[in-house]
Amino acid sequence: MTQDNNVKCWIDCWKASAQHSKIVSDDLQATQWDERADRFVQNMDEERHRKRVGDVFAILEEAGFSPEGARVLDIGCGPGTLSLPLARAGADVTALDISTRMLDHLRETAQNEGLRVNAVECSWWSADIDRLGFREKFDLVIASMTPGIRDVETFDRMMACSRQFCYYSRFVGRVGTDGARREIFRKILGEEPDNPGPDMLYPFMYLYVLGYRPLVRLSHVSRTQERDWAEAAEETINDLRCTRDVSSDVEEKIREYYKNASPDGKYRSETESCSGMMVWSVTAGDGV
Repeated sequence: MTQDNNVKCWIDCWKASAQHSKIVSDDLQATQWDERADRFVQNMDEERHRKRVGDVFAILEEAGFSPEGARVLDIGCGPGTLSLPLARAGADVTALDISTRMLDHLRETAQNEGLRVNAVECSWWSADIDRLGFREKFDLVIASMTPGIRDVETFDRMMACSRQFCYYSRFVGRVGTDGARREIFRKILGEEPDNPGPDMLYPFMYLYVLGYRPLVRLSHVSRTQERDWAEAAEETINDLRCTRDVSSDVEEKIREYYKNASPDGKYRSETESCSGMMVWSVTAGDGV
């Protein structure tokens, strides 16, 4: 099989995987990420998030990237989980997100700390990188666990903005959901639990057959959490709204389910996931 056929095969596999992910409008995405912004800011102070940032810096350093003086594009930046640490390390960061509220949090922190961060409100699904002036402009382009990269087109667009390195991270395989969510999907929604978009396998193999050799790291995380049942219910409802319209009847059924599953008022969940991250040079054959 020729390289062209191999590339086409993996593009077709990627497209087939993406068909199982529900695609919603930019407006709905923006609204729902706005509602999650405050929670994301709170999570940035958690030890697991600080460890994740350390892991990202470690793989970037191993690949040969130095943030001091570098121009960085962070696609789906959220409230600045990676944008802010990179700016603190001396990078000139362009932080792009579809959510106004996420960017408001980022701008406030960047201004308070005097960091070089340019916040851009934009959907990566429809971004025109030439109009934005992004093509081959950045030393590093980041797409970290973002739904902004949903297919080959949006992945290629990310690479076209880099003149040196790209960083990408995503889940590997199905994410283990807690019991309540599985039951909600099956009994209330009448379907199997969602995957969080296409697996990291597809972009990795796409790069590999094109001749790139990404530096890859995998991690497995198990998490036990206890919280008020109403908070857990609202988080599930908000997550579902990112991929579908949720009727008031379904919302009430979800709240009732969590309430019944929490006899002492506290809902306890156990989840596990495997995720991967990779870094590569945009020039095939560089060895990274």
